[in-house]
Amino acid sequence: MTAKTVAQMVDDLRRQIDGGTLAPNTKLPSTRALMETYGLSDNAIYRGVALLKAQGYLEGRQGKGVFVMDRPITGGQERIEGITRPGSVIRWRHTIRTANVPDWAADKLDLKGSEAIERARLVVRDDRVIEASKSWVATDIADVVPELDDAAPCNPTWQKLYEQRTGRSLTAAAKQHGARIATDDDLDAFALSPGKYALPLVRNAYLDGDRVIGVGEIAHAPNHFTN
Repeated sequence: MTAKTVAQMVDDLRRQIDGGTLAPNTKLPSTRALMETYGLSDNAIYRGVALLKAQGYLEGRQGKGVFVMDRPITGGQERIEGITRPGSVIRWRHTIRTANVPDWAADKLDLKGSEAIERARLVVRDDRVIEASKSWVATDIADVVPELDDAAPCNPTWQKLYEQRTGRSLTAAAKQHGARIATDDDLDAFALSPGKYALPLVRNAYLDGDRVIGVGEIAHAPNHFTN
């Protein structure tokens, strides 16, 4: 097919992945082949592939190319039900109470300088870190879910425990946020050598009514090196 926009190319590839035409662990055709298929420039192809990586449909494997992931990343409502995929293992990093919260997260939580509970973890598959995520939860939520302060995953998730104990349903939202350059903490999480790496991101927010009580950011393993 010929696509007029990056969005049309992304939608077509996503349908192929969801429908099984592009099976898990299938190598994506080359950039040149995709250019011929969709009638788009190389830069447009790069943007579309980066978007699918950030959404968890594709992953880059160093020296091998870009492959279809075994399952798209969990985000939003899916993460309320469960936080791991088959074949993935959680490696916990830390649980702390801190006022050092990223501006975007502090704004959504309406912290006004107060602390939040920060929980950080890695997702490992085949001995490779594929995700580094952090979440920030309003401290009063620990009155309902004290497990939030434990240095371990909640089972079931803290969101599900909150729903069970309050009788209220949370609304979840996931937003594709593009990418950012890896921080020193990211370099440590992914065991990367010093340099500039682009990390695809997805951010989640969890609302009780119109109040955001928790947010999260999932950084995926870098797919390419940037100068």
